[in-house]
Amino acid sequence: MSSIGENVEDRLSGLPEEIHSHILSLMPTKFTVRTSILSKRWRYSWMFVTNLDFDDVHTDPIRIVDRALESYQMSQVELFRLHFSKIRALESKVSSWIDWAVRFNVRELDIHVIRLELPLSLLTCKTLTKLSIGLSG
Repeated sequence: MSSIGENVEDRLSGLPEEIHSHILSLMPTKFTVRTSILSKRWRYSWMFVTNLDFDDVHTDPIRIVDRALESYQMSQVELFRLHFSKIRALESKVSSWIDWAVRFNVRELDIHVIRLELPLSLLTCKTLTKLSIGLSG
């Protein structure tokens, strides 16, 4: 018998990049970003996912969203999910995030926040196929 970690094959790193990105896209963004510490190959993988999923259970969720959007490398977002029920993000901040998603050709937008101001760009978004808006608080 071998000890744990000995002769273990890394099957995930051997997958094609498209499959790797798809798997990461199925996870909440906070976990996807955490995979960057696994290896050099995984360091920037989270920047190429097509789903962005944020909630307010982080220490500094507003900063996390801002940094993730600044680092994003894809030309399109399949799903942009933002669920902030515990903290009050500025309406202008949420509006700018939605506007960012529209510029990245978002297909599904799922926004649940305490207060919301929709950007005008949302009205002209040609790629949006699903919209979910919820207000809490």
